[in-house]
Amino acid sequence: MAEADLDLVSRIKATIKEPHGVVNQLNTARIPLCLPPQANTSGLYTLGFSRYAEIYLGFEEIWHSIIGDYGDWPAASEISDDPTIFFSDEERVKAILRFLYMPELYRTRRLESDLAALNSLDPDFASLSLGKDNAGTEFRQYIKQRIPENPHLLVAYIWIMYQALFNGGRFIRGQLLKAGPEFWGLAPKEMDPTNFPSPLSFWCVEDDNAVRTEFKKRVLKADKILTETERRKILDEALEIFRRCRLITLQLDEQAAALQQ
Repeated sequence: MAEADLDLVSRIKATIKEPHGVVNQLNTARIPLCLPPQANTSGLYTLGFSRYAEIYLGFEEIWHSIIGDYGDWPAASEISDDPTIFFSDEERVKAILRFLYMPELYRTRRLESDLAALNSLDPDFASLSLGKDNAGTEFRQYIKQRIPENPHLLVAYIWIMYQALFNGGRFIRGQLLKAGPEFWGLAPKEMDPTNFPSPLSFWCVEDDNAVRTEFKKRVLKADKILTETERRKILDEALEIFRRCRLITLQLDEQAAALQQ
């Protein structure tokens, strides 16, 4: 089967297979280093979490600026399979981006709440996690500059970053639970594995199996009204996402090593 005959989800998976494996292996190996017994405080977790938070905060901010407030949209929740019904490419791409929006997945408010709680737990790390000159903030600036002129590229961020939440989220939730409530500044009764409070609310997606199924269905349907040129640019952007994620993690290694000296 020719590549162009495959759906976009399959093409993204094939494109990112190698870099995704590298980044996943890097990050999976480092999670235990941020938790007991290797760590006495949540500071290193905060540092890493804040860097990757920049990606979600960056693309969700631009996404929201393009699609507008959810309550102001037209009542229709579906999207046509016929790209010719749209008056312009801008209207078509905006329709795609609105169709892909699911309130259950939007992370910005959870991230802001979690980061505030984490920074209060270990103030010594707060200035580091909010530093301006790092690979995370550079990635966010890149998103801010690149996406407004190429809004279809948001599809790469939407698929990759929410899939990371689904796929890696379950493993990471399990690791975070093992640290115990005191490590996160929580009372034992607050440590609910089905509905994490701050500073862990980012990792909670209510009814995640149903949301995951609906999310994939929407991406596959949106793919039908993308142009082939747009699909190819989305695949290129998917590689750029993982290139920059690798840089974030490698820079975190350097910073963590410097802190231990």
